[in-house]
Amino acid sequence: MPRRRPDPKAIDVLLVSPGTTAGWRRADRELQQALEAVGPSVAVCSSDYRVVRHLRRTVPGTDLAEAAAMRRALTRALRLWRPRAIVYSTPQSTMLQPAARLVGATAVRFDVPAARNRRGLGTSFLHRLERRSLRKVRLLLPIGMAPAAYQHIPAVETPMVALPIPIDRPRDIRNDRNDREALAVTYAGNPLKKGLDFAARAWTAARPAGWRLVVTGIEEEAGRAFLRRRGVEDVEDIKWAGVVEPEPYRHLLEQAAVFLSASRYEDYGLAQLEALAAGALLVTAPSDGAYEALAYAREIDGRLVAADLSAQALARALRAAFELGAPERTEYRRRARELTEGHSREELQSRLEKDVLPILLG
Repeated sequence: MPRRRPDPKAIDVLLVSPGTTAGWRRADRELQQALEAVGPSVAVCSSDYRVVRHLRRTVPGTDLAEAAAMRRALTRALRLWRPRAIVYSTPQSTMLQPAARLVGATAVRFDVPAARNRRGLGTSFLHRLERRSLRKVRLLLPIGMAPAAYQHIPAVETPMVALPIPIDRPRDIRNDRNDREALAVTYAGNPLKKGLDFAARAWTAARPAGWRLVVTGIEEEAGRAFLRRRGVEDVEDIKWAGVVEPEPYRHLLEQAAVFLSASRYEDYGLAQLEALAAGALLVTAPSDGAYEALAYAREIDGRLVAADLSAQALARALRAAFELGAPERTEYRRRARELTEGHSREELQSRLEKDVLPILLG
């Protein structure tokens, strides 16, 4: 006689989390903890992609692989859980779900919709799948603080609530550059997307004597190989830090005078927000995408934002940062802390409690 499968366990929220990058895993962990902090019980549904990994060769293939994996993962999860609401943490995780899983107490969370950052051959099909999802779910949860979080969303009538990703804020900020090390930090986990070649060229053109550039997110061998492929010779005064754990990374930001961002495209800009909160001067390219820190950087001091996406423009912005006097640095850091104040766990919990859960759970 076959064994009877146990009845699914009742749960308030099922979070569908692909967990494809470290940033998304962190964001979903923060969302789960914030939900639990305001009351609901939460279960997480994820996938390791083993079944469809071979499809991840192109943009459409990658998104459809994620969609197929998350459909399979959610099918399994619904055998274990009976959720009152389902929150999808990416549009891709909704694309191949049956329509019955999209209607009702459902929400989808994202930094930039596929219609904005998925371009080229074969992506129109992804856009259609995404529009279907965004129209059927009950709530859209763009990442960030309004109004910047809304600007890239397609014209749909689905209600929206913007949710920040909390950032860690140090208790004390040293305002004088003399109290900080003569170093700049950049992140190059994906060196082409993050513009490591732009950063290296700009650094060579603008760095003062005695300063170092610390490159995080990539090992030295891979970083130098990428630069050679882009025609960039060995750059002086660079330290390759590789992948840095969260606590040492926060300490590094608190020591650095400058954070250099050269991204060709920036989905959200969590690293840049953390740098501003930690007291580093943000020197940045005008990267496309839902790059929330870019508006802050322009508001605080537009001279530190490059005029265009080129090494020459970025070098001019770097020089402007190096030339700031002590009073200007103090004022810059004061404004940065003020503008990033809302990116907190308290703000995330407040928005969930007041604006999200009444719509999803009633």
